[in-house]
Amino acid sequence: MAKKLELLVLSGLLGAPCATILANCAAAPSLFAVHPAANAVAFLLCFPLGIYVMLERKSVADFRTRVLLYKLHMFSQVLAMLLLSAGGAAAYMTKNAYGKEHFTSTHSWLAGVTATLSTLNLLGGLATTFGGKKTSWQWKNPGHRIGGTLAFLGGGCSVVLGVYSGGWGISQLGEDLQFKVAGSVAAAYSLLFLKIVTSSGASAPAKKSD
Repeated sequence: MAKKLELLVLSGLLGAPCATILANCAAAPSLFAVHPAANAVAFLLCFPLGIYVMLERKSVADFRTRVLLYKLHMFSQVLAMLLLSAGGAAAYMTKNAYGKEHFTSTHSWLAGVTATLSTLNLLGGLATTFGGKKTSWQWKNPGHRIGGTLAFLGGGCSVVLGVYSGGWGISQLGEDLQFKVAGSVAAAYSLLFLKIVTSSGASAPAKKSD
């Protein structure tokens, strides 16, 4: 029951702002609208999903289920990076089209650092999984875990800052929705970070099945 309630709360806190941003992007389509839309899906769906399944994996002993959760984690992170690339390219091209300078806000710098860290962390994870003679689905790397957590937190902060950065947030959402979206994202990320902290060190021994 507690697990279902946890999922329900997180789904609402993340799904509502994501749907709000996507709806407003669809209502006023433009090249720049790809930026908040892609970032919303990446930071409000893909990143949290990737974190959540790995936290749940700690309590799973069945080998096949653990591998399935790892694959879901990997897929969500790859998809997130593709979306961030598309969103970043849209913002870059829009600024070029209007002759504006790049990286002029805290949001843009934090997003750039987060994307870079996420990319390095993703490449490290893929190399560890597929770089050996055999594919390894069972490995632990504190550096990868710390890097992923930092990238996750950076993503949450980037979304909150992005809602207030530039003119898109105020023009498309308005002050009331800006506050609601930012507050919902902050609450969801805080809950997930609390789950990360409280579940650290807890892990079920894997039972490999044939």
